[in-house]
Amino acid sequence: MNKIIGPFFRLLLIGLILLAHTNIWAQKPQREMEDEFAELEGELTLNIFNALDGKPIAGGVVWIEKVGEFVTDEEGKARFPIPPEDGFYNVIFKKEGFIETHFNIEITAGTMFFDRISISPALTAGAVRVVLDWSAEPRDLDAHLVKIGNYHISYRDKRVSDDKTVQLDRDDTDGYGPETITINKIDSKGEYVFFVHDFTNQNKANSTALSKSKACIRVYYAGQLLYNWRVPLKTKGFCWEVFRIQQGNIVPVNQIRATLP
Repeated sequence: MNKIIGPFFRLLLIGLILLAHTNIWAQKPQREMEDEFAELEGELTLNIFNALDGKPIAGGVVWIEKVGEFVTDEEGKARFPIPPEDGFYNVIFKKEGFIETHFNIEITAGTMFFDRISISPALTAGAVRVVLDWSAEPRDLDAHLVKIGNYHISYRDKRVSDDKTVQLDRDDTDGYGPETITINKIDSKGEYVFFVHDFTNQNKANSTALSKSKACIRVYYAGQLLYNWRVPLKTKGFCWEVFRIQQGNIVPVNQIRATLP
């Protein structure tokens, strides 16, 4: 009798858990639901995308420290067993035509803090590519690059500079990203400022939505991932000033505020 009751109650418990999540899962994309089901079965999923077009990268090799080597499927997913220990794990992504990218993932209590990254295709010499990824909310974060006294690159101001040295490669308005800007040639005499604007919550000085977005800025240059910034946590404001470029050098700022630069 007990041999029958045991499995019955386990199935009942699983059913109750699934029922409790039904309303939440119904609002999520199919791929995100699949990742959560995989997590229930003891696997985490790292999602890899092309920074230029937002499409999944299939056939990429993903090496995860102390875990192993995996290959992304047609949806850009690399699934791997949940490590027994919490912490940061080094990751290396490789695929021909893309920049070999070294980064880390954070795993706590069997869950990944952020499970997606957009990888840059190879760049021409001297070019810089800035990539914004974030979570489902806010729906619309916008990348802005201003060359002070000259031009403003964004979805609404100018998508390509007059001298063709800078362009907005991709705009995203429904969450996640990527949103990407490429600087083909830096003016060593010019000054630039790069910031992220929470368009969804614009002008809401007390909003913490941007701070909670898990937004990440990655800067690719000279065949590598040069910088990787996470949005500051527990901070109010709708503008994240990430960095400036002065005399050809990238100068980190990494501050959220309630005013635009």
